[in-house]
Amino acid sequence: MKNALAFLALSILFSCKQQSKFNLEKDLYQFSEKMENDDTLKIDINHSACMFAAFETYTFTKRHDTLFLETYSEISSFEKRQQTLPKIIYDFKPNDSQSFENYFKYLKEENRPSRESRSPLVSVYYPNKNQRQYFNDDGLDDKFKKLDKLFLIRKKLYPRDKFFEIPEPPPPPPKK
Repeated sequence: MKNALAFLALSILFSCKQQSKFNLEKDLYQFSEKMENDDTLKIDINHSACMFAAFETYTFTKRHDTLFLETYSEISSFEKRQQTLPKIIYDFKPNDSQSFENYFKYLKEENRPSRESRSPLVSVYYPNKNQRQYFNDDGLDDKFKKLDKLFLIRKKLYPRDKFFEIPEPPPPPPKK
């Protein structure tokens, strides 16, 4: 009986997960260093404009003191295309000019008030504590400037990925 009680007590003790100290509002701009093991951060990017409908989800997960990134992309206008890129190690430092942390700092400086009729450009969600942060644009010109900065990061992360690239048109038919 004593062994059973000791086993039960140890089971309860080791099954209790310690609450992460990560706080989205405070730690977003250094998330790669501040996230703890088993933390997850989801970033949704709204690429949609005019007749083009697309989005991406970047999922950062910390396991065994290593930060991993998995990216899902979808274009749903015209013909639906989607892809999930392989999980990679995210080893950018927060001060790297092409890090997500610096991108978030830029978005914070350039953030626009939310408008009821529009979705945010970037939504950051920390599901462990149900915390959210939104970054908005102010029309197409502002949106494209902000997405251009994101594509520099994306290109560095996935240099061979061509999902969002527009294929070149076929050459004109030969003249007769």
